[in-house]
Amino acid sequence: MPKSTFFKLAESKRKAFTHEAYKEFSLHSFEAASITNLVKSLGIAKGSVYQYFEDKNDLYHYLITDANRQMNQLLDKACVYNGEDFFDWYTKLLMVELKFLLSFPQFSLLFQKLKAESSIALKALWQQIEEARLNRITAHLPVALYHSPINNMQLASSAMLIFEMLSKGIDLNKLIEGNDPIYLESKELVAICSSWVEKLKHGL
Repeated sequence: MPKSTFFKLAESKRKAFTHEAYKEFSLHSFEAASITNLVKSLGIAKGSVYQYFEDKNDLYHYLITDANRQMNQLLDKACVYNGEDFFDWYTKLLMVELKFLLSFPQFSLLFQKLKAESSIALKALWQQIEEARLNRITAHLPVALYHSPINNMQLASSAMLIFEMLSKGIDLNKLIEGNDPIYLESKELVAICSSWVEKLKHGL
């Protein structure tokens, strides 16, 4: 996690650092991501990074944790479960999560890269995130659905799967370089998520 010196930076400098770090790690695998490239884009000394973080791994874990925290805070606020029909609630959850991923493709690509990592430690990190997503959902899954054809892991990974489907043919690297979102009309978002949930009900 960041050292205290990171949080002592002026907000503008901290945001600039984080933005460029997200860009570097979302455009490359963990192994290929370069601290040298990061400091070059920021115009700072390489030693500055190590004043803020212990090492590259520490910085990477902070980015993953921060991206996941931002998404969870949004879901906690926008998708409170109030005893309504499970699938109505889940459809809303899916729409909010997917809109977040489309709005911040750098986070989406960062998660995709993490999911594809081969090291045991990074696989464990991704599994931890997936299990937390699954627990959020299955906590409200009706008992009657426990033995249904529904694939629980697909409930947890649906937003990422839809994002991957929608982003095919899009130059995500260019979007991230320009800090641009992927635009999707609200009607399309509702239609895509509703259709997806109907398929999930029958064991997609």
